[in-house]
Amino acid sequence: MNHISPYPGLRPFSEEEAIYFKGRDLHIRQIINQLEEKKIVVVTGASGDGKSSIVYAGVIPNAKAGFFRAPYSNWIICDFRPERSPLNNLSEAVSINFDIELDTVKEELSYGFSSLIDLYKKSKFYENNNPDKSSCSNLLILADQFEEFFTNSENYSDGKASEEAYTTVNLLLETAQIALNENLPVYVIFTMRSDFISQSVAFKGLPETIGFSQFFVPRLKRHELQKVIEEPAKLAGGKIAPRLTQALINDLPEGFDQLPLLQHALNRLWKQAEYGKETIDFIHLAQIGGISPGILNAEERKRFDEFFENLDETEKKYYSQPHFTNILNSHANKLYDNALNYIKQLNWLETSPSIEDIHLIIKTAFKSLTKIDQGRAVRNRAELIEIARIINQPHITYELVCAAINSYRVPESTFVRPFINPDDIETEILPPNTVLDITHEALIRNWELLHNWGEEEQHLLKDYEDLKVQLNRWLENGKKSSYLLGAGALAYFNNWYQKAQPNPFWIAKNETWILPYEEKLDKAQTLFHDIKDFLNESQKHLDAIEAGKRRVRRLLLIGALFVILSLSGFTFWAMREKTFAQKQEQLAEIQRKRAETEKEKALKAQQLAEEQRRIAAENEKKAIIAKQQSDIARA
Repeated sequence: MNHISPYPGLRPFSEEEAIYFKGRDLHIRQIINQLEEKKIVVVTGASGDGKSSIVYAGVIPNAKAGFFRAPYSNWIICDFRPERSPLNNLSEAVSINFDIELDTVKEELSYGFSSLIDLYKKSKFYENNNPDKSSCSNLLILADQFEEFFTNSENYSDGKASEEAYTTVNLLLETAQIALNENLPVYVIFTMRSDFISQSVAFKGLPETIGFSQFFVPRLKRHELQKVIEEPAKLAGGKIAPRLTQALINDLPEGFDQLPLLQHALNRLWKQAEYGKETIDFIHLAQIGGISPGILNAEERKRFDEFFENLDETEKKYYSQPHFTNILNSHANKLYDNALNYIKQLNWLETSPSIEDIHLIIKTAFKSLTKIDQGRAVRNRAELIEIARIINQPHITYELVCAAINSYRVPESTFVRPFINPDDIETEILPPNTVLDITHEALIRNWELLHNWGEEEQHLLKDYEDLKVQLNRWLENGKKSSYLLGAGALAYFNNWYQKAQPNPFWIAKNETWILPYEEKLDKAQTLFHDIKDFLNESQKHLDAIEAGKRRVRRLLLIGALFVILSLSGFTFWAMREKTFAQKQEQLAEIQRKRAETEKEKALKAQQLAEEQRRIAAENEKKAIIAKQQSDIARA
């Protein structure tokens, strides 16, 4: 069974896949006509409109097949992407195709102006150096993803181009102009996202060249989309049901990413239909989560239900929101959730990592491979070792990073470049300096998890920029303590530090300095240490202030204790004196009461004596009377 898919998925069509590239015949012819006339074409369009595919699988194969009015049948194709070192990358492409030492080419091209034309005229491909004309060749220079001149800070920052970027663009524009003036068989193509055209003013002559030679890739019409969907399947020995074609066209979203999402869905459908063995229909779309099973007929629904029941429970969640635009999101999530199981199948890892480590690697890797450029989500190429260094954990090696990312590089997904050779899936380990790159920005916009990671990173970067403002004020003012962070700000930025876990590699990735990467890394190292010093000094300053406050509080406490003790002593003395006085009063009261009692007793004794005297007097009186009566009686 042929396992080659006629649909490439997210990646562009290659020259070898030109037979499957359909729907752009008119546009290919228009670009070639423009090249024949003007020697240069700037192919622009929205992200996901197929700019790279139309050149690689359209213009180049047609040129080589003879559908191009050029002097020779042979073609030399020097294609490159600007990336972080545009002049070096162009030099490598020329060096390989011209069979000249790289250092020699780079030195020649660094002069700019006519240097590329001069190399061509000195080569065996130019007719003046070839009497028999057998090896005479037309030269095509292709600067693919031209917007990387703007999205990489090594090339462009704050509206200014780096010296290397300026030299490279000037060289390409001069090459096309000389070719036009001298009618040389030299042609130049740029492919560039149209939303970067406004930034072209950074390069002298570029806006005028765009105005002179721009070809805007139009959106495909319905009949052209039908060719895109159906004809590759026919050429590969398969078939797509007409109703599915119409459903796919109807479900295409407006705006960005129509073609990438469609090609990804078709790639998944082809494999779901046993690589074209079955007619691709609604049942296969339902099996990849692109349509609700409720619309299937009875026979198809029975088949889907059997398929669904055989799924692992963890996979059933991917079918909770069936829709065409969710196919890519579900696919990327499956790879994320099943990454550990994939890694366990590899035979070159000594120990099995934890799922937490694997998810950390995938999250950090994709955050490293994306960035926001003036509000636009763009790719950001990063070396394998660079990602491992950003993670900055000793047990997470670049080999483990490679293992975690490999499931996104296999032929079934091709989300990340470089792609894995199908014959080496279980054994492939990349060199540490291998540059990784997301295949298409459609993944950034349509994988919800990656979108959330990007927003999280943006919040961290905003806080990072705010911290740098405070840091620079401190540095510019001689590191005076008055410019250190206050308690609230320090707590906030310490929290940021814990979340971001910054290091020089993270800083270098996110800074926009126009510097070669190694110099950029050195500067990031200095900035990283300044940030740590700033936070540490702020903490020390606050600790010193707090220690001073504690000393003051301690002195105040001692004073207060002294006052309290003094007052307590006085109070004790006063209380003691009061108690003594109270006791004296109580004693005096007792003595007074005793005196009153004695007085009362004396009074009562006196009264008793008086009474006794009165009684005695009365008795004496009675005795006298009685005697008198007795005397009378005797008388």
